[in-house]
Amino acid sequence: MDGVFIGLIVAVLYGVGTFFAKVVSNEDPYLQWIIVNIVGIFLCVILFGGKCRNLLDYPNKILIYGVIAAILVIIGTLALYYGLNKGKASIVVPLSSIGPAITTILAVIFLKEHLTYPQIAGIAMILSGVIVLSINS
Repeated sequence: MDGVFIGLIVAVLYGVGTFFAKVVSNEDPYLQWIIVNIVGIFLCVILFGGKCRNLLDYPNKILIYGVIAAILVIIGTLALYYGLNKGKASIVVPLSSIGPAITTILAVIFLKEHLTYPQIAGIAMILSGVIVLSINS
């Protein structure tokens, strides 16, 4: 249940944060990306400084995956802000919401996680929603 509650908090924070990002991105999507990254770096240093082990203590595979994740998230975030600059938030944001379904599918394939029938139904609804949003947009 803790995961569900945290997931809802994340959804609210992303939803409200992306609303404000749309306002800024209307002016300049790159400015929003720069602000997010600068504030993100400061928050990480303040919140997590000293809580990680020495980088040399981590396996190379973990560090490589971390760098790959960072690059993909940065590019995805920049693409989101650019999309918000060029399109309507009511179209761009729901389409970008297919990300969790992609993560879930990858987790099932590569991490051998198991899905329940309600989770499968949820993914099907996400994909159906993306198709509906894509029609005539």
